Amino acid sequence: MYPTGSWYLPDDSEASAQHQAMRELLREFNAQANTSPANDLLRRIFPNSEHVPEVWAPLHLEFGVNTRFGKDCFLNFNCVILDIAPVTIGAGTLFGPGCQLITVGHPVDDHAKRAAGWEIAHPITIGDNCWFGAGAMVRPRVTIGDNCVIAAGSVVTGDVPANSLVAGVPAVVKRSL
Repeated sequence: MYPTGSWYLPDDSEASAQHQAMRELLREFNAQANTSPANDLLRRIFPNSEHVPEVWAPLHLEFGVNTRFGKDCFLNFNCVILDIAPVTIGAGTLFGPGCQLITVGHPVDDHAKRAAGWEIAHPITIGDNCWFGAGAMVRPRVTIGDNCVIAAGSVVTGDVPANSLVAGVPAVVKRSL
């Protein structure tokens, strides 16, 4: 697997095999369209999570093994989790359609490194009882406190204190809840 917090080239054959296995699991899950057999597949998709969320297909993710959920979480249609680094989601957290949790980034200033395909991954941590409006995105190295609301279409690039409503691109605290 790839290192967290260090630059790497995504050419690992073990990771490629894990990607392929996940693509096959997701193809099966997404074809089941929110049935009981699909729910059974979630335990295989998120093997290291004590709890699995309710998910409305389709779901898109990188590995699954790096994502952990608290109890009673929900992912609406077309959620994306690129979990190269750990993604931790607290109990009772809900995601609207099209939300994205992106743990990976690419070089901005080093053109040669970017052209060569280098990547870096950092974790995302989300507290309990958060709500993400449709199309919200969380970038790498972000921690979101408990009881937050992330407005639809927001891009969260920095930490969010507990009990906050954030909105915008980049997301900023609009008020306390």
